[in-house]
Amino acid sequence: MKTLVLAATALAVAALVPSAPAVSAEGRVAAKAPRTVLDVRDLAQGEPPAIAWSERRSGKTVIHGPEGTRTPVANNLVAFAPMGSGYVVQTALNRPTTVRWVAADGTPGRGEWRTGYGLAVSPQGQVVSFAGRAGKVWTIDQEGDRVFRFNPVPVTGTARAVAVTGENCKEGEGDPGFGCTIAVNGPHRAFYTSSHGIVDTMPHLKQTTTGRGRWLGGITSLSDFGSCSAMMRNWRVKWRTCDNILSDVAPDNGHVLGTPAYADGFGPTVLDVLATADGDVARTFTYARNGHSATYFDEVWEDAEHVLVVTFQDDEWAVVRLGVDGSMEYAVAPRAGTIDTRNPFHLQTR
Repeated sequence: MKTLVLAATALAVAALVPSAPAVSAEGRVAAKAPRTVLDVRDLAQGEPPAIAWSERRSGKTVIHGPEGTRTPVANNLVAFAPMGSGYVVQTALNRPTTVRWVAADGTPGRGEWRTGYGLAVSPQGQVVSFAGRAGKVWTIDQEGDRVFRFNPVPVTGTARAVAVTGENCKEGEGDPGFGCTIAVNGPHRAFYTSSHGIVDTMPHLKQTTTGRGRWLGGITSLSDFGSCSAMMRNWRVKWRTCDNILSDVAPDNGHVLGTPAYADGFGPTVLDVLATADGDVARTFTYARNGHSATYFDEVWEDAEHVLVVTFQDDEWAVVRLGVDGSMEYAVAPRAGTIDTRNPFHLQTR
């Protein structure tokens, strides 16, 4: 599953934001976590990413599959997710945001949809969802090019799909055959729509930012000085924090990533690894006071113990592997670039 950096998140000066550790529903306060400076200069070269990633080079963009496959896609790619024998791809950048399925050789499928930014992916990757104007919601499932349309959510403007629960959206098909539910954000409120035909407001959350299985997290309040968030399990709040916006949940549900609760500058420089169950901070990747540290983008879990991030530091872009234990190495070697050039790398949504 994918993280969202919400455009609605207000700018704020760090010194004005009070620091408050995560507090569980029972009122327990988390202990201080070990910290690692996110200085990605001169790291060792590790294995290539174990998930799909895209690269733009010499005017062409390709998606690299974990088995070494290469799928050509449009240069204005902004998000993608493996599906069937190909990928669901989303394109934008000076053009309408559009979703379609492409085969492994880059051949496009039959359909094309105008959407809001972002894709949502089920825990096992069998369903990809996207949403568009007037609250319309669709899924593409494990059949590769089979598309279902859901009852729309009641929003004006463009909706965005955030999370999918369930691995088969056709009612009564498969095991257990319970269908699926899609968490969807409107401009001002979060909703869900299901294959049962149910549409309702998301409890507790104003904007959903992440979800995996029974876990769902998002923003509960937003102001000029930051935001507060909550993590739910089975629709019940388990813990709250005003230090983070909740991002990608690990494949084993053990941890969830926390980006800063406010947006400031070129991009985030602090990344927290939180325990999904109670919000305890297991590890913090942080900035260096002397400026020798990276900005990161596209934070995605590679496996239960490692996170992949796209980084920018000292005029170089790279894909870096971060361990929950604080380790760091290159997954994709650095490439020269500038703050004014578009990010050459993207990681799959999962």
